[in-house]
Amino acid sequence: MKTTRLITMLALATTMLTSCEQYGDAKMHTIVNKDGTCTREINFKDESPKSIAVSDDWTRTPDATDTARVTYSRAFASVEQMSQDIPLLLNGKPLQSKAAFEKRFRWFYTEYTFTEEFASLGGDFQLPPTDFATADEVGYWFTGHPNLTNGMNGAEAAELLTNIGEKMDSWLSANLFYSGFDYIYDNYDQVKNPPVSREEFASLRDSLIRFRDSLIAIARPEDSIANLARPVTSEQRYYAIVFEKFFGSNAFDKFFNEKDETGCYSGLNDKVEPLMHFPELSVPYILSMPGKVVDCGIGIYQDGTVTYPLTGERLIPQNCTIAVTSRVKHVWAYIVMVLIVGLAIGCAIMQKRKW
Repeated sequence: MKTTRLITMLALATTMLTSCEQYGDAKMHTIVNKDGTCTREINFKDESPKSIAVSDDWTRTPDATDTARVTYSRAFASVEQMSQDIPLLLNGKPLQSKAAFEKRFRWFYTEYTFTEEFASLGGDFQLPPTDFATADEVGYWFTGHPNLTNGMNGAEAAELLTNIGEKMDSWLSANLFYSGFDYIYDNYDQVKNPPVSREEFASLRDSLIRFRDSLIAIARPEDSIANLARPVTSEQRYYAIVFEKFFGSNAFDKFFNEKDETGCYSGLNDKVEPLMHFPELSVPYILSMPGKVVDCGIGIYQDGTVTYPLTGERLIPQNCTIAVTSRVKHVWAYIVMVLIVGLAIGCAIMQKRKW
């Protein structure tokens, strides 16, 4: 599966190099107040990142410590309202989240719980990763949970990660292939002298992907590049070879040739490319709560704030939930308790004197 992995990693490398440009090295800070009102701030390099969108309701403030950065903030009447205005985009669409805030009175303290659940991106892929690996392997690869390397030495952990990584490369590669195949099917009228009918083409999808895998196992695809009527570049070169060998025709070359002027290449690219953008999303989610944090789940509590990793990978297998609980002590409750205890002792003493 080394060739598949190379193709997948080349595709991912292209998108990951644009991550800073897309999000401007952003950090998002959510501040929740006792009454449920809240403020959200997003700080990033002031270069108009493509994947951050703030409306006129947000206030712009230059960064006092770094002139290359800027902060936008907005106050919200509730956390539910806040979750309706996520400034982070992926493939041009805002991330989806649902937020909730709960307040519980406990006499000696009031407990506050805040959650924000970001919707999974898994629905964007035709094939779930669990078709290629176990649920535990998928969970560990994308979220770190459960920890499958517990008790392993470095060599054993490396072998495990390599094995899971190859499965996930196969998952992404298969999804890219399926998405591209569907685009060709939808635009089959652009194929001149097709080797098979549109209906037969649709029925051959799984056979074609098995054929692709067999080529990976037995040959280097670059050995056949010279046989192409119109050579193509990068990973598209490989798929042009797969289609030509399988169908015995170069009728599909236009979909893989970047010099094609019919729009088939750019259309296919626009169809497949969004599936490769999830690694770009990597924005630290910083949370401030009233009182002292007593439970922060997967977050890291330091200097009064909790930081969570909000990444595209963590949104692949399931929803990603930010959850934290804090407490505010009631000083008056302790004073009242002391007074009650003192009064009880005083009454007991007075009663004892009467006897």
